[in-house]
Order: sequence, then structure tokens, then C-alpha cells
Amino acid sequence: MVPEFEPARLDDLDQLLRLYRRVYGATYALPLGTDPEVMAKEIGNPTTTWLVAREHGKIVASIMGTVEPADRMGKLQGLVVDPEHRGGGIAHHAVGRLADVMLADGDVDSVYGTARTTATAPQRICLRNGFHALGIFPNLRKAERHETMALLARYRDGVLENRHPVHKAPASLGPLLRTVHETVGLPEFPELVPETETTSAESSGPIELIDAPQFVLRHFESTMIDPVRRFYPLHKPNVLLAAAGGEYQVYAHLSRKDGYCTLIGATPSPHDVAPHLDKLIDELNGFGAFYIETLVPLYSFHELSTFLGHGFLPVAMYPGMRRDGDAWHDYVVMARTMQPLDFRGLQIDAAFRPFAEQYIDLWTQKFLNTNGVFR
Repeated sequence: MVPEFEPARLDDLDQLLRLYRRVYGATYALPLGTDPEVMAKEIGNPTTTWLVAREHGKIVASIMGTVEPADRMGKLQGLVVDPEHRGGGIAHHAVGRLADVMLADGDVDSVYGTARTTATAPQRICLRNGFHALGIFPNLRKAERHETMALLARYRDGVLENRHPVHKAPASLGPLLRTVHETVGLPEFPELVPETETTSAESSGPIELIDAPQFVLRHFESTMIDPVRRFYPLHKPNVLLAAAGGEYQVYAHLSRKDGYCTLIGATPSPHDVAPHLDKLIDELNGFGAFYIETLVPLYSFHELSTFLGHGFLPVAMYPGMRRDGDAWHDYVVMARTMQPLDFRGLQIDAAFRPFAEQYIDLWTQKFLNTNGVFR
């Protein structure tokens, strides 16, 4: 019989620390398993749901989720199961129970999570709990090896059925859109139109990197007043990239350790940055980012075309991501990797195979010539 899950308590901290240490060993460095002060704050945080399962008073499993109230989205994370209690369905029960709790009161529209692709079990646990496969993040660089992550989400009733239709989309998005249409449907399949041509401005000098996370976040929140332009629930900015000539500023989340960067927002507007994207990408590569991604509304034809024109490819789509009135908007994750594809050891459930195939096809068309040589 699978133990029931209940909210974690402050007096569970010692047991939780021992559980994380038993599962991950002394090398585990994330604060949500090693820092009791951080863990205590999360247990008492109203935007965090932390559940534990006990057997004879001992915690044998833990899972948590966090919510961004303004975005109406929850994030599934932190699942850990005692090795002696694996194989009995406890991980499956944990994921389902957490999603049920987070979606129950109607304040959260969707709960998303990422799953590693070194094994299919985490993906299937989510899929069997009502999560939808939404795409992959290919070639994410973790330490000295490549790793691909899978994106999944589960929705509150009525969200997927009430989304804003999009009437046209760049033709390169066709395979991704057809995959999404087969899994969760689209309000209207858009007309696929060749993307508009992009132009690049002449190089305009160096780009300055302001690496002061708290300052950057405050600056972002005070500058990006428009809720649509500041919408980016997957990451928070920790660096500011500023053109030396003052033409534009770009807010981003940069992880030199993992070699990736997420472009979050820009001033005066994304259109002002578009002609300088090649320069920005070169500079980010110099700052240690080998994988760059960004989130674009499906309705933004020009912005999608711009990123496609600068080597970005669609890797995932998040239907119903942002609420607007009584309906929801779909978003596309666009990514560019500066290294050849490396899918060694990739293990994905069949639900993710179309996402991987469409990405590989587009990547090949974009970066290889007919002789198989890099362009």
C-alpha cells in the first residue's frame, strides 16, 4: 500500500536532510536538500507546496512545487524517494498528488516540470499522471557533458479548450505545430507562411555585461511595467547585457557553470535588438553560453521570424501558458546551440520522439549542407 502524502512540517527538517543525503550523497549541493534555513523558508512559504510520505513515522518520500501567483503557473520539482521504498508506485503517487493539490483551488492554470532523458521512467511517471509532452531542450550543457531535458505540463480543466487562435505562423514551425495539434489540439491550425527575411546591423562595439543579480532583478521589475513584456515564468534575470552605444539592453539568465543563457526581455523593445542578434550571440558565446533560448508568443510572427533568421529553432511549445482575459495564449521555446548535436545516451518516451525528430530535421537543414558539412 502506497503511503499517503501530507504537508511537510518544520520539525521534518532533520529527516528531510537525511533523506536527501541518503539518496544523493555528500556531493549534492542544491540548498533545497542541504541548507536547513532555505528549506525552512520554503516549508513556510505560501507559494510552496511541500508534501511528504511517512511509513511508521519515518519520511520515505518528498516532493515540492512552487507557484508564481502572477503567472498562474506551478513548477514541479524536488522529488526524492528512499531507495528502500522504490518500485512500489510511490513516485507516481507523489507526482499525481502534488499536481492535484496545486491545481485544486483554481488559482493555478498549469503545472509544468522537466524530466531528464537518461531514463524514460521520470517522463512516464508524469505522462501517466495527466501531463502532456510539450518538447525537449536539446544539448543543454551540464558541466562537461551534454544533456537533453524533456518539458511536460498538466492543466486545469478548461484551459486547453479556451485558447486564443493564431491565424498565421512561420512555415518552419509547421512540424512542431502538427505534433502539438496531435497531442493537445489547437484552437485553429494557423496558415504556414514563409518567415520574413531578417537583416543584421553593422557591429556597434562591445556589449557590457552587468553581473549583479539582485540589482538586475530590481531594474527589470521597475523597467518592465507591461505585464506581457515581463512575462517569463521559467527563469528570472540575473545579468543585464547593454550595448556600449546605448542602442538596447537585454535582460537574461546566464549560467556559466552549465553553459546556457535565457533571453528574457529587452528595452526599448525586442525589435530594437533584432538587427544586433548575431553580435549578441557572439558576445554570449564569449561569456560562456553555448546554448541560448528564449520564449516567444505564437502570435508574434515577426519575432519568431527574427529568431529563425538568426539560427534559433523551435524546440517546444507551451499551450495555454499565459492567461489573457477569459482565454490563454500559446508560447514557443526557441533555442540555438553553438555545438554539434550530441544525443548519445538519449532515452525518451515515444511521446517526445516527434519533438526530437522535427528539431533534428530543422537543425540539419539549417546547419549542414548537402554533403554533410557544417555551414
